Amino acid sequence: MFKFFAWFFLAFFFSLGFAELGIFAATGRCAEQPAGGAPDSGAELRGALRQLLLEDPNLILDVLRDNSEVVLDIAQQGSELRRHRTLLAQWRKDLTEPKKLLLVNRPTKGPANAPVTIAAFTDFTCQYCRQGEKTLEAVFNAYPGKIRIVYKNLPMAGHPGSSEAAEFMLAAYAQNKERSWKLFDDFFENRELIVGKSGDAYLRSAASARGFNMQKLLSDAKSDRIKQIMQEDERDAQKLNIQGTPYFLVNDLVIRGALQENLFREAVNMALDAAKK
Repeated sequence: MFKFFAWFFLAFFFSLGFAELGIFAATGRCAEQPAGGAPDSGAELRGALRQLLLEDPNLILDVLRDNSEVVLDIAQQGSELRRHRTLLAQWRKDLTEPKKLLLVNRPTKGPANAPVTIAAFTDFTCQYCRQGEKTLEAVFNAYPGKIRIVYKNLPMAGHPGSSEAAEFMLAAYAQNKERSWKLFDDFFENRELIVGKSGDAYLRSAASARGFNMQKLLSDAKSDRIKQIMQEDERDAQKLNIQGTPYFLVNDLVIRGALQENLFREAVNMALDAAKK
């Protein structure tokens, strides 16, 4: 890795003309100039710098050590730019690949006729899903009337309480939509209680505290109707080859993981532009 940074920083020298800013003077050497004192050519400067580094290869490493934070910042920026280009290329490809999902009878926010539908596969016991939910909420508020969010459950194997929480949320939404969103937030804020030894007791107490008819909710949570919704969501996830949560479809654009808000907005803007065509 350090060897990579050495070559990276060497290229950085060339691009900024550091040789002309005193590299040679600082090391007790200077670049020869042609007769008449005219500035040396770029090729001559590169040759002189190459010779200097061949004679003293530790020089570049010393400079890197002295400027390690700057080098790491540059590398990070480069990594982010590559990721950005990769995402844009993927999304352009996604636009040519329509994806159909079952969205009825799922917890939904936003107008039914919104130009952008975001299908969010989530898991109440996934810590990254909570992070992704906060970003999604900010994006939703930034585009009033233009986004519809449909939540699809994908409880992950090995997450205690995950399926039960999803069933409770579906039953709560069917019973009282407004209260169900408060329960939705409760579940995300108390992940550690859901996965704990008393997870089932917490789910019941949280729903009861929000004023739900518990007898009906408990019955509905284990009903064939909700079981079917859970199975449909799992089949949709398999069709999309989803390997983990959170996972979002912005119309047809795929977002894997808790993406930064500015990049999430780019996906929404691309989907909006495509919807106008």
